[in-house]
Amino acid sequence: MVGKMKSAVLHGPKDLRIDTIEIPKPDPGWILLKVKAAGICGSDLHLYKEKTFIPINSVLGEGIYVPGHELSGEVYEVGEGVTTLSKGDRVAVEPTVNCGRCNWCQIGWYNICVNSGLIGFYYIGGLAEYCVVPEDKCFKLPKNVSFEEAATLDCIAVAEHAINRAEVSSEDSVAILGAGSIGLFAVQGALHAGARNVFVTGTHDFQTKAAERFGATAVINARKENTVERIMELTNGRGVDKVIEAVGGDAPVLDEGVNMLRRRGILVATGIFLNPMPINMFSLVTKEVRLMGAWGYGYWTHMKEFALSLEMLATGKIDAKPVITHKYPLEETSKAFEVALDKKKSESIKVQIVF
Repeated sequence: MVGKMKSAVLHGPKDLRIDTIEIPKPDPGWILLKVKAAGICGSDLHLYKEKTFIPINSVLGEGIYVPGHELSGEVYEVGEGVTTLSKGDRVAVEPTVNCGRCNWCQIGWYNICVNSGLIGFYYIGGLAEYCVVPEDKCFKLPKNVSFEEAATLDCIAVAEHAINRAEVSSEDSVAILGAGSIGLFAVQGALHAGARNVFVTGTHDFQTKAAERFGATAVINARKENTVERIMELTNGRGVDKVIEAVGGDAPVLDEGVNMLRRRGILVATGIFLNPMPINMFSLVTKEVRLMGAWGYGYWTHMKEFALSLEMLATGKIDAKPVITHKYPLEETSKAFEVALDKKKSESIKVQIVF
């Protein structure tokens, strides 16, 4: 397909423009996707809000990119050699593009591929009318899963990867730090994994109320209560078995996580931190805490976590609808970013661009 399309292009902090650019052509093994829904991620907000250490370099050039790595759509055109997809197929997109050759890809840990790119960062993302996607990164949608729900699958899979890294089981009490989209999906994932107690912290009442609706055992507003003291009170001074961090930014949540864990507990961090974070190393060492990162998602055992997340969504084990709070057309992308940033005023959780 040859022609022009509208795209939301980020040229720098607070410089988001609706530009007309060339429709990309699918290479062999790739498809052209007509985008139907795309979410705004926390990493997009960091780059929109301020200059960071994260380099901006894409197929459009240095310093500019088309966001939108949480996306779904309809196959519009298939490239040479594509055999599993046809025009009109409804698909969710796993946005990581991996080399398939490095050691990490070879053993199935493609989420830490040393040569990876990302649709919605290096490649044109879902905040455009069309984008190109590798065939093997497209997952066909059941009829009961909407495009909007499917565009949350990246968040769901990130949460599932963290739950898997923490090895959450029926023996565990779990604290989820953060009640944004990933935190709320982690609540559902931890409960599905059988956790006996799930405690959730958030910074706004609407977030903690959402966590409560999803079945959290107890919720804590971090602006009103001391999270560590409250967790220790809820666990009779023992501490929780596992902590899932889903905040990032500049919040001191890693230190809080260590201090609310029991001895030999596990802390899994999913957030992107913009600066060095303080952490109580004495507690971490003397309690023999395991601190680990969770980057994206991949295979856990024999199944892709993205595919597992889609199955959970399709079968009702995960509910995405309440997480999607705001929807805007492409032309109002700047407004959508501002709404996603100002959570106190807008009470936004997941903000999407829909086509």
